[in-house]
Amino acid sequence: MQRSLRCLWALIVTLMALIPLPFARAEGAASESKTILFVCRHGVVNSQMAAAYFNKVAKERGLPFTAVSRGIDTYRSIPVRIQDGLALDGLEPANAPGALTAEEAGRASRVLASDTIPAERKGDANVTYWSGIALGIDNYEAARDEIAWRVDELIPTLAKETAK
Repeated sequence: MQRSLRCLWALIVTLMALIPLPFARAEGAASESKTILFVCRHGVVNSQMAAAYFNKVAKERGLPFTAVSRGIDTYRSIPVRIQDGLALDGLEPANAPGALTAEEAGRASRVLASDTIPAERKGDANVTYWSGIALGIDNYEAARDEIAWRVDELIPTLAKETAK
């Protein structure tokens, strides 16, 4: 019995020694991840849709980018209509609603906005404005299709930058 316990203990110690290795790799990969900020007026509709879709595509393609949704005049929650639409598309909201800061914008690899960002919120970031996209709360499908098209156009550019 005591021999069995010693063997079991040795096995547990051996397994525990192996556990930190994957975590260390995951932490290293996370620190190498670059942030893409999607910004809309409230941070809960179009930017959530864009970030959720972007994250799915970037993950599928193995790109080191993570998208985050931010707002200028932030709402506290994502509308049910957007949550339901994302769920039907097999997606989840990218993150809890949050306000854009100049510091975060300055650190991001890209800032893509559907609404004008005040100068004090964008800091020294270069902002690409995506205008003409339907508001997802009014027409989820039209907004989703336009956002998906624009994200699909962006991905090859990011992939080329990563390959350099």
